[in-house]
Amino acid sequence: MPLLPWFQNKASKATRALTLWLPLPAASRLKPRYDQLMKEGYGQNSVVHACVREIAGACAGVPWVLYCTLPGKDREEVPVHPLLDLIQRPNPLMGGFEWIESVVSHLYLSGNAFIESAGAKNARPRELYALRPDRMSVVPDRTEYIGGYEYRVGSETVRFSRQQVLHLKLFHPLDDWYGQSPLEVAATAIDKLNASDRWNAALLQNSAVPSGALVSKKRLTDEQFDRLKNEMNAKLQGVQNARLPLLLEEDLEWKDLSVSPREMDWIEGLRFSALQIAQIYNVPPELIGLTPATHQNRKEARKALYTEVVLPALSRLRDALNRWLAPRFGDGLHLDFDTDGIEALSEDRESLWRRVNASRFLTLDEKREALGYVPLTAEQRAELNRQP
Repeated sequence: MPLLPWFQNKASKATRALTLWLPLPAASRLKPRYDQLMKEGYGQNSVVHACVREIAGACAGVPWVLYCTLPGKDREEVPVHPLLDLIQRPNPLMGGFEWIESVVSHLYLSGNAFIESAGAKNARPRELYALRPDRMSVVPDRTEYIGGYEYRVGSETVRFSRQQVLHLKLFHPLDDWYGQSPLEVAATAIDKLNASDRWNAALLQNSAVPSGALVSKKRLTDEQFDRLKNEMNAKLQGVQNARLPLLLEEDLEWKDLSVSPREMDWIEGLRFSALQIAQIYNVPPELIGLTPATHQNRKEARKALYTEVVLPALSRLRDALNRWLAPRFGDGLHLDFDTDGIEALSEDRESLWRRVNASRFLTLDEKREALGYVPLTAEQRAELNRQP
């Protein structure tokens, strides 16, 4: 893989390394809170789970196309090619949809996604794998910036060269090696929602027992205290006993200690936390059930998801694959995603076509360029002129 321009000679590489204050060449790992973030974020929080699922699923459903542009020739679409086959079936364990879904999910959960290319040395990659970010370490290098990668599973460690791994990352202003996880930004809102879910679950399990205390006018013996507690748990606790009347013996009085949800502004606080998470992921709340939505609202929300989240995410992946993967399959190859295959954007695309077609001041080639097509070749133009 060709190096970036400012890495093309030793002097510029050393200067770049000193400018960035690179650490000594030792593996730099993700923060130790990664497992906790994934468990409490994606594993236990329904809003985060829904946001990431919406983004990853939408990205995975967009078809890919391949173009070839050689010097002196027009760009042509390549309908059949080993590179397209690799994207559609990256490895024996995954199809193209699941693979892209995994890559995008890793990116929007950890802020990092690592793709391994497997195959013979100095040959075209035969398989692509999405690696778990928590197992991957970046190995810094004073002159090459990144010397390689280490993948650790238990006591086993596999070393990869820079060419074998593609590292996608979200912007992080304070880290040279890793992207920032959206879960770190949403951590407070996630903690609030998870705590409320646990509180509600506990309340459901104890729904027949009001929040309060049994007050006795005289001191109970240990035997009386244990019997009373066991009877409360056996007869009143649980969903099946919800709302059953409480029968108290002599000298026992119930004292309510609860705080009403109205006083705590409970529902509004939870709603605000959920909307905060959706805002961080830029997912319209209508798509994940946070706000009421009509058919038209969901339609507009779906369009916003593609234009503001999915297309930028796919652009990031496309640019990285064209830099890292496409050159290994030949010169002039360029991967792209096909926006014509996105149903949510079909109305906007048809509107653009009508406006461009109705324009009287644009030439045919200018119209094609406005719609994302290459100009006609001389042969195509001659064939068009021969048509009646």
